[in-house]
Amino acid sequence: MDDDFELSKVTSDLVYDSLQDSRKVKDFKILTKSKFLNGLQCPKLLWTRCSDPLYIPPPAVSLQRVFDIGHEVGILARKRFPGGAHVQEEDFGKNLQETKSLLADPNPKPIYEAGIKAGRLYARADILVPSSTIGGAWDVVEVKCGTDCKEVYLQDIAFQRYCYEQAGIRIDRCYMMYINNQYVKRGAIDPEQFFSLLDVTEEIIPFVEDTPALIDGFLKIIDMPACPNISIREHCGQPYECQMKPLCWQFLPKFNVVELSRGKAKGFDLLDQGIMRLKDIPSGFKLTDKQQIQVACAISGDPHIDISAIAGFLGMVNYPVCHMDFETIFEAIPRFDGTRPYQQIPFQFSVHIQESPGAVPAHFEFLHKGADDPRPALAKALKACLSLDGTILAWNKGFEEGRIKELAVAYPEYAEWSADVLALTEDLIVPFRSFHYYHPDQHGSASLKKVLPAFIGKGYAGMTIADGGQATTEYIRVTYRKDVDSVDRAQVYADLKAYCGLDTSAMVEILERLRALSNLGDKP
Repeated sequence: MDDDFELSKVTSDLVYDSLQDSRKVKDFKILTKSKFLNGLQCPKLLWTRCSDPLYIPPPAVSLQRVFDIGHEVGILARKRFPGGAHVQEEDFGKNLQETKSLLADPNPKPIYEAGIKAGRLYARADILVPSSTIGGAWDVVEVKCGTDCKEVYLQDIAFQRYCYEQAGIRIDRCYMMYINNQYVKRGAIDPEQFFSLLDVTEEIIPFVEDTPALIDGFLKIIDMPACPNISIREHCGQPYECQMKPLCWQFLPKFNVVELSRGKAKGFDLLDQGIMRLKDIPSGFKLTDKQQIQVACAISGDPHIDISAIAGFLGMVNYPVCHMDFETIFEAIPRFDGTRPYQQIPFQFSVHIQESPGAVPAHFEFLHKGADDPRPALAKALKACLSLDGTILAWNKGFEEGRIKELAVAYPEYAEWSADVLALTEDLIVPFRSFHYYHPDQHGSASLKKVLPAFIGKGYAGMTIADGGQATTEYIRVTYRKDVDSVDRAQVYADLKAYCGLDTSAMVEILERLRALSNLGDKP
């Protein structure tokens, strides 16, 4: 599994809303709810979305999966409030007209994707439900792909309430509907149990009170003749990773201060002082031990090597060594019985087994190609190939250990085997995360994607599938969609095997290189 990849549910919701806006609303000077959230994050992002949208890099291919998740969850959410009317989404004008007609219906019913415009404000409600307590009033239900209620969600629904009331719609209650991550699938998905419905009417009051002033400020930003000059800061990744980050950060030189290990705040402070390069950090500036190593390596261009610490780690590694890596799917709506929303379901593994130092490793791999639950076959295949005599190595082992534990819970017959595997598992990331070895080309990261090229001199460039997110997306596409042809499916499966296999073959090479350093004290 790619340890750099993590699906953010907040990102999923906001990117989905942003994509919806761009497809439905053609007047870029209108303030939609996603643009309102853009403004909360960064005025530069808001201005660009409205005045120069083509300047913003297109969403990565992997974000199509984010869009799919939002669409799937939205459809399921309507079943929680059945019997409603789905408003035309593609045509902005028709969306407004149909919504207006449904709102005036003397026999109101739930409205899905209701579009409401008030002056320069526009918001589409996931679900509007006739109030059960106030005649002629409506309840707002905002659907999120996340598994809890975050502040940014409250700001989102506060904007909606303000917009609807400005349009003359009487709002009674406001609800946040998000995914119950404790839900376990047993047969057909039960929308009542799958979603948590939280009344946030009172919680959003402070945000509603702040909304008019924020709207006024954001409309002024939208109308500015030139883009505001905003410095990069933590807001570039909060509450979600900004699409403009690659552009806004491109001025940073190689080995810059924002790369400080666990030190972005320090890096921004240094930027404020006009210091951009690690090598230019003043000698009296307070740095951690790891950050001091980074600076020294940036100045010298040479790696830092703590031979005794590396030897200490290698002393815990016993042969035969099994290098293990999983790839997983994790879906908002669980596909298999006995699984929860966003549970990591392993569908593939690669294992390289090296009997002794320097020995040619044997390779074992598994890729489930059916639409059924991959875990039973994967567990059986993994048990058959893993040696329980030496050491099992993973990279950032918490991920692989978590999947092994879950297999034992789902299939109790593997409980004893699982305990044995966990007892033998060590983490190959340790020498790099601990900075026992650090190369300046790691740029402060201990991810396998950074360590492999810096330490060994080769990496994932040129691979068709080159990260865990892409692996997940492509596996879901070719395995569960019926409109994929056999040639496409076969090619993706071959690419998945190449990618996962490289993860474990890379670990073999890294271990060998660490052993060479420990034995010879040489420097690459």
